[in-house]
Amino acid sequence: MTTNDSQQADQKAIWNGAAGQAWVRMQDLLDRLFEPQAARLAEAVRDAGARRVLDIGCGAGATTLAVAQQLGAGGRCVGVDVSEPMLAAARERAQRLGIAADFLRADAQRHAFEPA
Repeated sequence: MTTNDSQQADQKAIWNGAAGQAWVRMQDLLDRLFEPQAARLAEAVRDAGARRVLDIGCGAGATTLAVAQQLGAGGRCVGVDVSEPMLAAARERAQRLGIAADFLRADAQRHAFEPA
């Protein structure tokens, strides 16, 4: 295992353990903290006329959901993260809010994404 592989394994362990669980517990506070950035990203998507967006490091989904809501039924937003606790929270939030967004547990540096 290379140093980079070891560091990636460490990050996965951290975000699937206590750090990921803490992020989920603090999600309401973090959403309020990052809401201005999520709103700016959603506006940028609108202004660019984007139809497909990949949100790398989506955490518990705040930016993914904001962008997916902006895209509406004609677009697609996929959130990617290594943390299953945060992705589970993101999926639950999307369902509860009725926002069509997809969430994928993957290392974005290594995942073989579909074309386009």
